[in-house]
Amino acid sequence: MKNIVCIILARGGSKTIPKKNLINFCGKPLIIWSIEQAKKTKSIKDVWVSSDDKNILLLSKKFGAKIILRPKYLSKDTSSSVDGWLHAINEIEKTNEKIDTVIALQPTSPIRETFDLEKGITKFLRNNYDS
Repeated sequence: MKNIVCIILARGGSKTIPKKNLINFCGKPLIIWSIEQAKKTKSIKDVWVSSDDKNILLLSKKFGAKIILRPKYLSKDTSSSVDGWLHAINEIEKTNEKIDTVIALQPTSPIRETFDLEKGITKFLRNNYDS
């Protein structure tokens, strides 16, 4: 069975909406929607949150995500998501956990269902896509 993990990048800083990942959206902090959806997706083994913000990490851990403290140099407005994912993958694989597939969820786009994630993973694997 493939080791499929979800990595959610959630910076604490934002030019336009400070702490946006912690803002209440329909009764819960925005980031929690993505964590819960990923945790309910049967194909996803682990859910990881990478952040430079300790409050985001504490809340994510409380809701069952594994956490990665992202360095400040990877948490700037000019930092790329790819660099954030590569850092997270490197940190996860330091625990001797080889990752086969990464599901990258944007916490600021919570309008999705677990079914959507499962269907996307199935199509990805069935068609042998690379991204």
